[in-house]
Amino acid sequence: MKTHPFNWIATIIIVAIVAIWLTYNYGMIHSKHLEEATLTEKTHNEDGYYIHLNDKKLHVKDTSTWMLLEAGEHYNVTYEWYGMKKPYVTEINQAHDKDQIGGGH
Repeated sequence: MKTHPFNWIATIIIVAIVAIWLTYNYGMIHSKHLEEATLTEKTHNEDGYYIHLNDKKLHVKDTSTWMLLEAGEHYNVTYEWYGMKKPYVTEINQAHDKDQIGGGH
């Protein structure tokens, strides 16, 4: 039985779309920066330490940095995520302040 060329073309297109989607969602690190975001809440549990900024829940890997942050204050925050990982803070600084509180990878 002979295969129609359209079947091969459709298969190649579908495989290419799936590969692009997987690369974008699981192979790339996404980064976002928030200017003057208000810290509304600090929480912690057995999974780690978290802050809530502008309706976003971000993981803070460094406990010391989490302890320095205060609810109601404004911060400039850069955070990253990839795949199904929780977004985590990579850099945080008080708004209108040149000294950095914490960050780095």
